[in-house]
Amino acid sequence: MGDLRYAVRSLVKSPGFSAIAILTLAVGIGATSAIFSFVDAVLLRPLPYADPDRILLVMERPPGGGRNVISALNFLDWRSDNRVFASIAAATGGAMTLSGVGEPVLIRAGRVSASYFDVFKVAPAIGRVFQPGEDEAGRDHVVVLSHKLWTTQFGSDPAIVGRSLTLDGENYTVIGVMPPGSAFDRGFNQMWRPLAFKPAELTRNFHWLQAYARLAPGVTMDQARAQMDAIGARIARDYPDSNKGWGVSVDRYADLVVGPQLRSSLVVLLAAVGTLLLIGCANVANLALARGTAREREVAVRAALGASRRRLVRQFLTENFVLSTVGGLFGLALGFGLMNALKLALPPFSLPRDANVTMDGGVLAFTLLLSMVTGIVFGLAPALHSTGPDLSSAMKEGGRGAGGDSGRRRLRSTLVVVEVALAFVLLVGSGLLVRSFFQMMRVNLGFDSTNVITMGLPIAGDAFPDSSQLNAYQRQIASRVEAVPAVRSVAVASTVPMRGWGNGMPFLIAGRPVTDRANRRSAGFKQVDAAYFQTIGMKLAKGRGFTAHDTKGSRPVMVINKTMAARFFADEEPIGQRILVQEIIPGRPALGPEISWEVVGVVEDEKTGDLDGNSSAGMYVPLEQSPSAFVSLVVRAQVDPTTLQRALAQAVHEVNKDQPLSDILTLDQIKDESAATSRLRTTLLAIFASVALLLSAIGIYGVIAYTVVQRTHEMGIRAALGATSGALLTLVLAQGMALAAVGLVVGLAGALAMTRLLSTLLFGVSPRDPVTMAAAASILAAVALLACYLPARRAAALDPLAALRES
Repeated sequence: MGDLRYAVRSLVKSPGFSAIAILTLAVGIGATSAIFSFVDAVLLRPLPYADPDRILLVMERPPGGGRNVISALNFLDWRSDNRVFASIAAATGGAMTLSGVGEPVLIRAGRVSASYFDVFKVAPAIGRVFQPGEDEAGRDHVVVLSHKLWTTQFGSDPAIVGRSLTLDGENYTVIGVMPPGSAFDRGFNQMWRPLAFKPAELTRNFHWLQAYARLAPGVTMDQARAQMDAIGARIARDYPDSNKGWGVSVDRYADLVVGPQLRSSLVVLLAAVGTLLLIGCANVANLALARGTAREREVAVRAALGASRRRLVRQFLTENFVLSTVGGLFGLALGFGLMNALKLALPPFSLPRDANVTMDGGVLAFTLLLSMVTGIVFGLAPALHSTGPDLSSAMKEGGRGAGGDSGRRRLRSTLVVVEVALAFVLLVGSGLLVRSFFQMMRVNLGFDSTNVITMGLPIAGDAFPDSSQLNAYQRQIASRVEAVPAVRSVAVASTVPMRGWGNGMPFLIAGRPVTDRANRRSAGFKQVDAAYFQTIGMKLAKGRGFTAHDTKGSRPVMVINKTMAARFFADEEPIGQRILVQEIIPGRPALGPEISWEVVGVVEDEKTGDLDGNSSAGMYVPLEQSPSAFVSLVVRAQVDPTTLQRALAQAVHEVNKDQPLSDILTLDQIKDESAATSRLRTTLLAIFASVALLLSAIGIYGVIAYTVVQRTHEMGIRAALGATSGALLTLVLAQGMALAAVGLVVGLAGALAMTRLLSTLLFGVSPRDPVTMAAAASILAAVALLACYLPARRAAALDPLAALRES
């Protein structure tokens, strides 16, 4: 306690040193704790379920390997034939229109087997979940709400259980509400209803489901895989048209929750903040060394009066612990704010629903441990150096001999080299990500996104049993929207740009060797109307697009993209070729007979996925010839389309007042969303690198300024003997730039090793891009030169007589 009181008094007497040290540590500890809270939630913490290692993701395995969604009949066979799962449940997405509450509201409503919640063993907060048999026709008009939907849409109505809701025009009864803050509050779905298969959905050749399972007690993963392999082999043998060569993929759910991009991003950011913290420690250690030099006389007096070196080291370490603790507390507050800011900045659903990012006990313990370790890291070496002076020289007035201790100078120089090296690594990393980001934003989209707005037009699958009525309804809406003033053109498509293809369909090129349907290659498949290519500004490479004459009764026509033309018709003319693709039955997860589509045109590649993704082969067919209930409107306007949202919605509701609209976004907004994660990652690393650069500059300035003070007498002698101001300036600059040069060389080696972590996050830039490394070195060298110049100019301006009076 005596040491603690003395440490506090000592630090209060040095407010400048204390403030700079605490701020530096707070920035490093705060950034590290914020990023660690994400790493802990996503990568380290167990999934928030009972026995999470026994939860499995069960998928179909195509002939080429990997994982694929499941057909309904295959799932039902898995469920009835397996003896290795305590429960297995299928799940798929969906949407339902809630009416009777004013404006129609689109609710994201998943369809799940009755045993779905049993797999995850999460109990509801209110009411109950599905019971066995409620996923059978006639018993399936019940729903479970997420806690968030219950709060936002129904005002936390305590009498919600038993309440009837009108969904897609039918009555459903609310039976339960999931607990707050659970994974079911963070996921995509807002509501769940039982997956009661309709007769039209019982197919094997249309894949649309995911399956989750819980291992039965005493069953191992190997046993589960062996039995599911046997079941898959039996299905492949009995149904070769749809399943020949297909198998079953059984994996731990926990192993697949985090994608490789997210994992790499978190690892890179954690390494970056760790590097920043090390730079901060080196800076504070340099400050502590300088402060220790000023206190050598005090230390010498205390040692002469009988204080042991161990006692003195303990005193210095106590001061360092006080600094690191206060820095840790401020860092914790800073980290909490940064964590919440990052959560708000992240695009929706960019983290797994199972990850709950909080400052929990684990993160608090990590921050406390980090503060303690930081105190040792930046405090031990200065404490040892400050308590081991030459007592006789320290006791002499001026103490210049002690102050110029070569060992201490070497340590301070080493710390500066470390700072420069680490700052260079961060600069290179941030530079690579910045270049990658700008490359990604300049990528050719294949269309013109200016003044184009999109909106989902969800239609219940059974709303129009006749496909001609469905097409007429969509045409009526498009025509009414096109009549809105300032609208240039309107198109209807099964999916919008940068939102995927919608479907991936196996195909066979006519005249080539016949391949089993189950083993054919597949390509993207999009249904669009005749105005689609014109509306989004896609260019035809050859042939023609669709016209109003491409109707259900005319010959089926298709337009393919350049990637498909190059990949499958490299040595042939694609126009006039016929491609066999099975019919997608509108509103049903089922495929009909094969249609022979004639290729009539080739278009430029449209960016269908992430901006940094590769172009994929794709096919376009007319909606009139291949109707779909799952469509979106694409509207090109003469003005900013966001100003037309109300008018566009009104036009749609003039056709059908109960027609909901979803995901109303411009193409530029979709583009920004696609780049949001990369932008955030790049911005964070750039901020960390900038702080590192600033800390390195402060470190270099401190060492050079301290050296100039220590060498004042020497410089006076040099000036008296004829050294010019330029010579003195060069002398000081050379010393500082030599340290920076060594730091850059060391940093180059570190940067070459570090860029391996970034390789999966870069687009259009080599991980060892020489331009980026040269730019980072130039920036760091310029900052180092400026940091050296300020004390060097002071040295050059020394009055020789005043300097010689220094003793």
